[in-house]
Amino acid sequence: MEFEDLLVQYKPLIFQVMKHLRLYGDKECFYQIGLIGLWEASTRFDPEKGVAFSTFAYSTIRGKLLDHLKKEALHRDRCRPMGEMIFLSLTDSTKRDSVNVIEEYGEGLTDNQVKWVQGRIIEDKSYKRIADEHGVSVDSVKSWGRQAIKKLRKIIIFEG
Repeated sequence: MEFEDLLVQYKPLIFQVMKHLRLYGDKECFYQIGLIGLWEASTRFDPEKGVAFSTFAYSTIRGKLLDHLKKEALHRDRCRPMGEMIFLSLTDSTKRDSVNVIEEYGEGLTDNQVKWVQGRIIEDKSYKRIADEHGVSVDSVKSWGRQAIKKLRKIIIFEG
């Protein structure tokens, strides 16, 4: 059977797996990963093993999506920008609440830089969410962060 025919027949299965895994965020990306899973199922399926193709396809698509979710989580954990890691370790090691941390180390920061520290470091919000909350672009929020990190490094180095 041609893959295009399989796609027509099993497209609802891909969406069923996505729904079962509660994947609502980036539907197009998850759908593409589901398509790759369907293609892999079609190339690896062995009818002599006594399993229906639909069962095998479901398992393969589900596995492909779960692998993607694991990789995303790992990437998110490992790829925090270095400047944020420095300040985050500072806030963790001092065990102070966010207001005291900003008061102690945030002297000389602009209001926008304080918004970045509060949103990105203390509350662990995404750049997009901070930008949306303050009605600015994501690039503006990233710029606040770069400038805040420069100032915080100077403060931390002089105190350390």
